[in-house]
Amino acid sequence: MPAIHPPRLKIQTADLVQKALQPEIFCRSFHEFLNIYTDRTYRPGRVGEPPPLLRSYQVPKPVIRAVNKDLGKWAQDNRAEALDLADALWQESFLEFKLAAAFLIGQVEPSPVKPIYDRVEEWIAPNTEERLVRAVIYEGLARVLSEDQKVYIEQVDTWMRARKMERNRLGLKACRPLIDRKEFEDFPLIFKRLKRLMRTKNSPLRNDILAVLKDFADRAPAETALFLETLLSSAGDNDQIAWYARKSLDHFPADIRTHLRAVLVA
Repeated sequence: MPAIHPPRLKIQTADLVQKALQPEIFCRSFHEFLNIYTDRTYRPGRVGEPPPLLRSYQVPKPVIRAVNKDLGKWAQDNRAEALDLADALWQESFLEFKLAAAFLIGQVEPSPVKPIYDRVEEWIAPNTEERLVRAVIYEGLARVLSEDQKVYIEQVDTWMRARKMERNRLGLKACRPLIDRKEFEDFPLIFKRLKRLMRTKNSPLRNDILAVLKDFADRAPAETALFLETLLSSAGDNDQIAWYARKSLDHFPADIRTHLRAVLVA
């Protein structure tokens, strides 16, 4: 990997973005660009997060940031073309290309929103690598969430109400950046959708549901504890609710944690 020379990198990224209107040429040039900066000394599993399941050029983060900076500016003025380029990038089998696709759909004008949601639904499949799922949700839906929270909440609700489990999983994933926002306060809506999903015994969605509950416990411990206590009181012989409560205990303040423990053994 050559040393990063900022003036040269700026010229390279500008040249790359000039090809963005031609997705096939852009993808070919992106391969060549990434190959220049690939870390050939990288050995999976040495440090940091687990190695990606997809092939990766393992380029330094400053290089990716430089590309995103120029590509993001272009995408904001070229919505249709940016979505076409995102489609082409997602078809590539390298991690950097799919991450670039997720980044791109999060940079375009978010209205109309359906083309963005369509891509999110298509790209997030049962076998999609978790870091890509996170990128599609947190980056791909970034402008929708920041510019029209109401529309975002409506879509999360639609996904969580769906009869298909994969749509439910998508809704649960999309809940998490929503809960992080101080502007979001409609907890009862999400609790209502969680209630149905939590009652399913041995649900394949258990870990996703638990992640949302933990986020809620961090953000609104009193409201979340009341929600769990209410569910526990009507759970009957369904031990799933108790499982969720026990697994989320560590995310509550000490006094609420003590109260929930007492409810669990009552």
